[in-house]
Amino acid sequence: MQRKQDKFYKKGAEAELLEIVEDGEDALLKKRIPKGYRNPILDENIRKKRVRGETKLLSSASAVVNTPKIIRVDEEKSEILMEFVKGTMLKEVITKQPALCIEAGQKIRALHEAGIIHGDLTTSNILVANDSVQLKERIENKGKLFFIDFGLGYFSKKLEDKATDLVVFKKTFNATHSSLKNGWEKVMQGYAPTNEMLAKMEAIEKRARYH
Repeated sequence: MQRKQDKFYKKGAEAELLEIVEDGEDALLKKRIPKGYRNPILDENIRKKRVRGETKLLSSASAVVNTPKIIRVDEEKSEILMEFVKGTMLKEVITKQPALCIEAGQKIRALHEAGIIHGDLTTSNILVANDSVQLKERIENKGKLFFIDFGLGYFSKKLEDKATDLVVFKKTFNATHSSLKNGWEKVMQGYAPTNEMLAKMEAIEKRARYH
């Protein structure tokens, strides 16, 4: 097995990401970080459960949207090794390619219809893949957008949970892309929410304002 030196990629509150080369292929290793303030046995169980949950979410999501392929999972080490998708965060290109707002809305709708709540929708957690032979078939089938980081995600068919997912995205989207004309409207155009969904989103936003 060929394995080069691990390269630090990103660190979040729950995990760190390492860029590696394994068997000649680029890969991303996600390692859930132990929490010193938790009981060690409880901490290990929590990390195992979250790795198992994220693996299931990635696997299920890949049926309806593009996600990194899982190479292997090690629950004992709380690690997920996945494909390294070469691309740019949607955040960086959305002003020049506003039509991607519509596509993002369509893909989020697909996730929700599959009963998948992302839990941390931001334009930093959606990649615009580079054209490559490796990704060609998936791009042709499901577009250039790849959804990443399902660490806070879960399965749910509830309207409340889907609406909350959208409200979270709306808040970060408008804060990050305030200069993008009609950006959120384009996301909603792609999502095509029902009146019931719009009413639920409005109710959630009102609750947030008064608490």
